[in-house]
Amino acid sequence: MRKFSSYGAVSKSLHYYVPREELIQRAYTQLIGESPDEEGGHYITVWAPRQCGKTWIMREVLWSLMSDDRFRVMKLNLEHLKMAEDTDDIVSTIASQITEKLGLRNIRISRLKEFEQIFKKGMLDKPLILIMDEFDALTEDAISGIAGAFRNIYNIRQEDPNPSAEKEYLLHGVALIGVRSVLGIENVKGSPFNVQRSLHIPNLTYQEVDSMFKWY
Repeated sequence: MRKFSSYGAVSKSLHYYVPREELIQRAYTQLIGESPDEEGGHYITVWAPRQCGKTWIMREVLWSLMSDDRFRVMKLNLEHLKMAEDTDDIVSTIASQITEKLGLRNIRISRLKEFEQIFKKGMLDKPLILIMDEFDALTEDAISGIAGAFRNIYNIRQEDPNPSAEKEYLLHGVALIGVRSVLGIENVKGSPFNVQRSLHIPNLTYQEVDSMFKWY
């Protein structure tokens, strides 16, 4: 028997829910890109207050992306780093998670300035789409430093005429998820995190709530 849920990600087999297909498709398209084989995807922020469905929506996006053999797809949850203060320690932990999930051995990233290395062609065997949940749990310095690394990778990829899978860096798309529009990084000059591509997850509309009650 289905029931309503107001905590955690919704289960489509257990709970009443709203499909929100338009939001899911929009996030998917942003990360894949309009010309995925040539230009690559976009680097975006996904934000909303808690319990608005960010995690569920991006989980649906994740599963759709994982069905595409052209890409490696990875989702990291960074909430466990909210008490960490040293930027290099934070970066080292994130890098270890990435290399472990990718099966990369004997690769150790211990400093922020080394972080970009794990996204280079040769390290990766195919383009990577990276989703980072609870990104705004990190310190402002870590957010700024990591976003800066992504900004540099994005700019280098934009200037590289090769197809996405043959560029110097294979970080195809990035989604940074948080409860805020991640500390204004979309407004930094030259930032790939264009505010127009920022995905805000709104509250359910009257029509969406009504559809669930009718289902009930």
